Amino acid sequence: MNPAAAFIPKFFVICSVILIIAGAAQVLVRPRRERETLMERLVNRSTITAVITIGFGVFGLLVGLGVIPMVRLRLG
Repeated sequence: MNPAAAFIPKFFVICSVILIIAGAAQVLVRPRRERETLMERLVNRSTITAVITIGFGVFGLLVGLGVIPMVRLRLG
């Protein structure tokens, strides 16, 4: 097996953990107004971005751990 190909699952796991941490931190540190309703909290640009970031992180983590198989392309 190619040494670079052996590193790809580790790369997915490391990058996915970083994405999950960044998304969670974005939800926790975003500035809030004084009387923000629940709907204003959920339908916010930073909250939506954080949910997408965490979603990609979870997907990448599942790929890196082998739960979701990676696509193997044969070139040539």
